[in-house]
Amino acid sequence: MKQILVISGKGGTGKTTIAGALADLASREKRIVLADADVDAANLELLLEPEKQETFSFRAGKTAVINEDMCIQCGRCEEVCRFEAVEMKEDGTYFINESMCEGCLSCVHQCPVDSIDVVERKSGEWYRSITPYGTLFHALLYPGEENSGNLVTQIKTDAKKFADNNQADLLLIDGPPGIGCPVTAACQGVDSVIIVSEPTVSGYHDMERVKQVTDYFHIPSFLILNKYDLNPEIREKIIEFSNITDTPLIGEIPYDERIMHAQAEGKPVTQTLDGTLLRYFYEIWSETKKHI
Repeated sequence: MKQILVISGKGGTGKTTIAGALADLASREKRIVLADADVDAANLELLLEPEKQETFSFRAGKTAVINEDMCIQCGRCEEVCRFEAVEMKEDGTYFINESMCEGCLSCVHQCPVDSIDVVERKSGEWYRSITPYGTLFHALLYPGEENSGNLVTQIKTDAKKFADNNQADLLLIDGPPGIGCPVTAACQGVDSVIIVSEPTVSGYHDMERVKQVTDYFHIPSFLILNKYDLNPEIREKIIEFSNITDTPLIGEIPYDERIMHAQAEGKPVTQTLDGTLLRYFYEIWSETKKHI
């Protein structure tokens, strides 16, 4: 089984549009499993019509909880909490607002009767869903929560195990943007990476940075240039970058509002486009197959 990761150096390049199109085209020929590793802003599910089969809790970080039976209502926890997470109920007892608690545990160390416990915080959920294109593993990281890299690892681990158990041909992963911890977690163990870029100054710069990440992990990487006709000068720079760094350019997609309108249908664009525009995505899948 091969693992392909689709990433971008920045958001808004069309990464999920391409991942959704590849999911549709690949599923017509191969047994595939899908994973949305962009846990901070999961969007692949918007295109694949998932039906949730299982829901799991994701716990990361620590939070404090007051044991009311032991608490003497001295108020020391409220005094030392810098985040105003300790609140008082109408009956005069204290409790800790989990959404405000930052896990510094000052209250735990200052409580004179050891009435405050430390527990793991529920930071999000992850799911196994059925889609028309294959089983999808995806997640929801709650707002303001950390450890997204750990959640990415969780998603990928279970997706791979499921793919292996079901003798899938391909695990297709829609990765996060940028170069941070979630991206490095998504890169672990994959066979190849597709980098989606656009011909803008920031698009070019962020493409360079994410290429450095794939080089660090010694992962073969390929380029797709979206909206290639918006800036011919930067497009030429990207083509030059592709040649110099031995990063094959496996496809270009023009800017066309019909692609945005097609995506608004809530399906992969390959389900709703026709004509010349559809051909661009077929060519990308054809080139992708050559490299996997």
